[in-house]
Amino acid sequence: MVLTYPAGPGLGLPPSPEGVQDPYEALAGVLGRTRAEALRVLAEPRTTSALARALKVSNATASAHAAALRAAGLVTTARTGRSVSHERTPLGGLLAATGAEAPVTRAPEP
Repeated sequence: MVLTYPAGPGLGLPPSPEGVQDPYEALAGVLGRTRAEALRVLAEPRTTSALARALKVSNATASAHAAALRAAGLVTTARTGRSVSHERTPLGGLLAATGAEAPVTRAPEP
């Protein structure tokens, strides 16, 4: 069986069977909970150690998450001496705001 439906300009995707998800949960579904949380807490610059404490993970794990977010263009990393600081990019901020603060919209009732 093949199911098709038109998907063009002005035609939204059908709602999921579970209804509309919380935007943060949707973001966590794409990035993973730890990376979504990292993106949220990096609204302010944080060292790798401070990020690790905020996420309750090891420094190595926090560094790996920051590297993945940096590769996606969502955070920047700057070294000052022995300290490494991470901060969201404008794109990361936009994504974090969408995941944390965007209002939930529901599909219109048929």
